Amino acid sequence: MMKIKRQTRPLILAILVYFAGCHTSYAQTLTITIGEYPPYSGAQLVEQGLVPQIIRKAFAQQGIKVKFVFMPWARSFKESEKVRYDASAYWFCTTERQRDYLCSTALYEETAVFFYNKNNPIPPWQRLEELDKYRIGATRGYSYTQEFWQLASTGLLNISIMTRDEQNLSMLIKGRIDLFPMGLLPANYLLEQEYPNDKHVLSYHSTPLMTGTLHLLFPRTKPTSEKLLKIFNDGMQKIIHSGEYQTILNSTKTK
Repeated sequence: MMKIKRQTRPLILAILVYFAGCHTSYAQTLTITIGEYPPYSGAQLVEQGLVPQIIRKAFAQQGIKVKFVFMPWARSFKESEKVRYDASAYWFCTTERQRDYLCSTALYEETAVFFYNKNNPIPPWQRLEELDKYRIGATRGYSYTQEFWQLASTGLLNISIMTRDEQNLSMLIKGRIDLFPMGLLPANYLLEQEYPNDKHVLSYHSTPLMTGTLHLLFPRTKPTSEKLLKIFNDGMQKIIHSGEYQTILNSTKTK
């Protein structure tokens, strides 16, 4: 057996330590902030919902485990800014957010529409300014659109903000607000779960408030973010090509 020269041993040891560090740096469980938006995400849902399933499957392609910490949406985003967590799920990748975060491959696409009470029908609309005389509910921490919040800040839209979607749906059912924007799947899920006897009083306009894709966000200030972003995106491509992604999507939509 060939002997290793004494002077080369420290170099070899350093190389081994380096590669060992590379191997174990992502062996720990990643911690990701997230909010409640069933059936896409929920602490009490089976496997915590669609989005956690997708994220876990993608990272599992590289043997990485993920833990989700549920908190209110506004806090979820704020906590991720402080770099206390590895990433935050799941957000629209706006220009403003791209300054501080790296955005992953899209997790899914969502369209938000305005729900209304059939006892107080709202005429079809084309421009947000047309809704200036109505009381509109919104959920704290949600993006909606830049125009939506700009019109609210100038008083052209009458917006009341609640902490949870369930609160807004309840207010809409009771006639305390006139409109509430939400994705079709989550709205129908919550109505079925929380208000099965009242869901028939609500309808929606097909004109979308917005359509966009949701992403996993990695803080630019965290040194591991670029590597984790690549690992996640590679994993996403694998589960998309294998059909696992679509299987998760289909199973959630049929529940």
